[in-house]
Amino acid sequence: MRISVLQQCPRYGYYPLRDTPDLEFLKQKAEETLDDCLKMIDEAAAQGADIAVTIETVNCSLALGDVRYPFSEVYEGLDGPQVKRFSEAAKKHKMHIVAGLFLTIEGKTYNCAVLFDSKGEIVGVHKKVHLPAGEEINITHGDRFEVFHTELGNIGMLVCWDMQFPEAVRELALGGADLICCPTLGWENIYGLSRAYESSVTIAAAMVNWKHEYGGYCDPSCIVDNMGKIIAAAPRDDVAVVTAEVDITKEPDPQYNSQVFYPSHSMRKTRFSQRRPATYKLINMPLEETPLYKRYFGEEK
Repeated sequence: MRISVLQQCPRYGYYPLRDTPDLEFLKQKAEETLDDCLKMIDEAAAQGADIAVTIETVNCSLALGDVRYPFSEVYEGLDGPQVKRFSEAAKKHKMHIVAGLFLTIEGKTYNCAVLFDSKGEIVGVHKKVHLPAGEEINITHGDRFEVFHTELGNIGMLVCWDMQFPEAVRELALGGADLICCPTLGWENIYGLSRAYESSVTIAAAMVNWKHEYGGYCDPSCIVDNMGKIIAAAPRDDVAVVTAEVDITKEPDPQYNSQVFYPSHSMRKTRFSQRRPATYKLINMPLEETPLYKRYFGEEK
C-alpha cells in the first residue's frame, strides 16, 4: 500500500494570552488551512496514495487556552461541513484519509483523528486520550484505543501527545494494529521510532511545519516501518506531501538469533509471546498508589 503524510503549515497562529484576534477572522484562516489540506490530499492521490494522514487539528481556529468562546459552540460535529469535505475527498479519490480535527461530540469538544474509507464513510474516530498541559482547558479526554479493520489492513490512530506513552501504542499493537496513523503538532524521532520498534508496528506521522513565530519545530513528518526504521521523511523546512510504498503486513525479522531458540519467523511474535503481564504490577494501579506519586505529590511536597 502507498501511504502519504501531509506536512502542512497552518495559515495563522496566535498566543491567546497576548493576542485576541476576531473569531470570524480565525474561522476564515481555518477554512483557508482546510483548503490547503484538501489540495495536498489531491496531490497525495496523484502520487497513488491509498491512505493520507493530515496534521493535528487541521481545522483549528481558536487556539488552545483561548477561553473567550466555548469550543463546543465553535467546532462542529461529525455531521458538519468540514467533515463532509474530507468524506467527499476520500470518495472522490477512492482513498482512505485520517484527518486530525477538533470536533464537538455530545456537547464536548475532543481532539480527534477521523478515519474515512475509500467510499467516504467514517470507519472510526479516535479521541485524543493524553492531553498535555494547557489542552485540558478546552478539550475533553478520550478514553479508549481502538483498532479498525479496513480493506487496507488493521489501522489504529493516535494524536500527538498520545505517542509519548508506550502504553498507547502497545494497546493498539495488542489489538492487532499493523499501522498507526498519527496527526501531530509535535513529532520527535527519539520516541516515535522507539514506539514503532518496541511494538513492531508501522507508524505514519504527519507533523506541522510552522513558518511563523507561533509554535516550534521538532522532527519532520515521517513513515516508520515496524523495525523502527524511517522509510520516508519530509524536509525539515518546508511543506510537503511524502508518499512511500509500505507492506504493513510484512513481519519484522527475528533479531539476536532469537529464531534459533524460539520457533518464530517474526520479531513481533517473539516479543509479544515473551511479555510477562502478571509481573507488571504498577502499570494499571491508580497513580495515587504508586511510589512515584508520593515523590511528586506527597504531603511533604
